Amino acid sequence: MLSGHGLVKHYGSVVGLAGVDVAVRSGEALAVMGPSGNGKTTLLHVLAGILTPDQGEVWLGGERVDQLNDAARTVLRRRRLGFVFQDNQLLAELPADENVALPLMVDGLSRRDAIGRARMTLAQVGLAAEVGRRPGELSGGQAQRVAIARALVGEPQVVFADEPTGALDAATGSQVIDLLVGAATYRGAAVVVVTHDNAVAARCHRTLHIVDGRVSDSMGAVR
Repeated sequence: MLSGHGLVKHYGSVVGLAGVDVAVRSGEALAVMGPSGNGKTTLLHVLAGILTPDQGEVWLGGERVDQLNDAARTVLRRRRLGFVFQDNQLLAELPADENVALPLMVDGLSRRDAIGRARMTLAQVGLAAEVGRRPGELSGGQAQRVAIARALVGEPQVVFADEPTGALDAATGSQVIDLLVGAATYRGAAVVVVTHDNAVAARCHRTLHIVDGRVSDSMGAVR
């Protein structure tokens, strides 16, 4: 579903990636781990088309992403990718259903249809009773579930998650990562999770370790 070949990225004289190869299949969850500042988030951004590699190729479902122009990559991210962040990045003034529906409406779906799909997806992540509540009225775990619903509502091919449990306690974090991996892979999406947490990595199918911008090792996680 998603692959990167020979990925190199520099920030001036600083090496972000130094020839990384990675591939993720449909229905597979990959954890990316490593020390801070060693290239984990850079790899996520390159694979998601947010950054363009200095060298190498990124492929999504048979299409080469790194050769697309900015406008085409924006459309690709909106229609084919989902994102979950540590701070959830929900809009405080909108209720849960509108937060989830927003990317669909931006892509041209009618408000009625977008809200309908959003409420259905919120029900699937256990928030059917919370569709009208704003982020400030939700617990941290509930807000992150809304963010997961927003990432999934467009039926993405890949979901990217950057430290999705970093602001949660251990028990809530375990529930959230299980929900994210389970819901996404059930739909046949690939999942790429950047994390420092071994417990999060253990809930993914494989773990890729990045050190100094290179793949240190790749292994199946103990589940």
